Amino acid sequence: MSAPLPRWVTLGWASGTLGSSTLLGAINLVVLFYFTEYLGIAPAAAGVLIFVSRIWDIAAAVWIGQWSDRSRTRIGRRAPFLFAAGPVCALAYVMLFAAPLSLQGMALEAYVLAALILYATGYSLFVVPYLAVPAEVTAVPHERTTMMSWRVVVMTFASLNVAVLGPLLINVFGKGREGYFGMAVVQGLIVLAFMWLCAAVVARTPVISSAPAMAGNSWAQLRVVLANRPFRVFIGAKLLQLTAVASTSASLLYLARYVLEQDEGFLIRFGALQTLGTLASIPLWSWLGRRYGKRKTYMGAGLVYALIVLSWLAAAVGEPSWATDLRLLLIGVGSAGLLVMGFSLLPDTMAHNTRTTGLALEGTMSAVYSVVEKGTAALGPLLGGLVLQFSGFVSAAGGALPPAQPRSAIIAIFLLTAVIPAICNVLGAWLLTLLVLEEAEMPVKAPT
Repeated sequence: MSAPLPRWVTLGWASGTLGSSTLLGAINLVVLFYFTEYLGIAPAAAGVLIFVSRIWDIAAAVWIGQWSDRSRTRIGRRAPFLFAAGPVCALAYVMLFAAPLSLQGMALEAYVLAALILYATGYSLFVVPYLAVPAEVTAVPHERTTMMSWRVVVMTFASLNVAVLGPLLINVFGKGREGYFGMAVVQGLIVLAFMWLCAAVVARTPVISSAPAMAGNSWAQLRVVLANRPFRVFIGAKLLQLTAVASTSASLLYLARYVLEQDEGFLIRFGALQTLGTLASIPLWSWLGRRYGKRKTYMGAGLVYALIVLSWLAAAVGEPSWATDLRLLLIGVGSAGLLVMGFSLLPDTMAHNTRTTGLALEGTMSAVYSVVEKGTAALGPLLGGLVLQFSGFVSAAGGALPPAQPRSAIIAIFLLTAVIPAICNVLGAWLLTLLVLEEAEMPVKAPT
């Protein structure tokens, strides 16, 4: 029996999420809004630019995953990639909010696309090797769940970094495009610091997995991974859930501005209350996992989240602040269940693959997961941009006052914020009924 995983490994590895989730949170929550409201890019064009960068990233993620599987260095397979990703991600984050004022039209869109491609590449360079680590450093399912639970805790602080610290920094640096640039510099340094901290911990952590990497080309490795039925079901459910999150995130600031008549400061309430709901409910979701198993708890979390986001249909100007706050708090509660149970199943499917094939394909499996994660992060802005464009939405294009919107645009905002996310989570819960994995029915221990 292997020795228990040291706490410093669990916490050090989880700390990397503060960097990667800041990147993902910005794409989900801020970037589309910034492109349309401050750079003056049409919603559909902005969505397409984000989506195109993710198409590039699909190939990059698979290649990085397989490269890291075959890598052999004195500090292990994954750590060199984590070290390299830090400065790439930090630079790309700043570039995204640093478009020169002189750029307009096609030149501006070309700059934005270049920054997005660098952004997506840096994200893959970190996340793909990062997600392979838990399956390699412990063979105990409960320890992998603990690692992922702490990752969820750190993700809530990444949400605060984007949704609370972000608007505060925008105000400190003078609002407008200058404010966003100042925010990006500070947050870029935060991203770099925590990615390097995680890399240093991973470099010092012994690897227990001894399975050889699979020979053959990329397609052969992908076929083996996708032949893993529990992984296919898990990825399908995650695809639906992440599409829901991306749709809500891409439209939330539009809901705040054009339905609730609030500015970017709304993100501070959202970030703080969502974080509170997430942190407060992690013990509850862990208890439910112990009582009912990961799969059933995961399904329940999806249905709960669907009901919560549907409540946005009742949102309107002048609604009591407590009603909005309660909704934001409960979104954190639902998110915690999806994150804790979902993340803990990913390394379980990796371990299942190693048991059944005798091959180490954790990096390739992480790449597939990363493709889904980033693809949905891109799908959210693309979907949001197209729906808003065809609804007749009028872009503010940096104006001091938000323009009046037609009723069709308001309906589109509600569709993106509430209806599409609810449908996706119900379908995801149904798909999980097909998941057959021993670890999914085993009790889950809360992080201690």
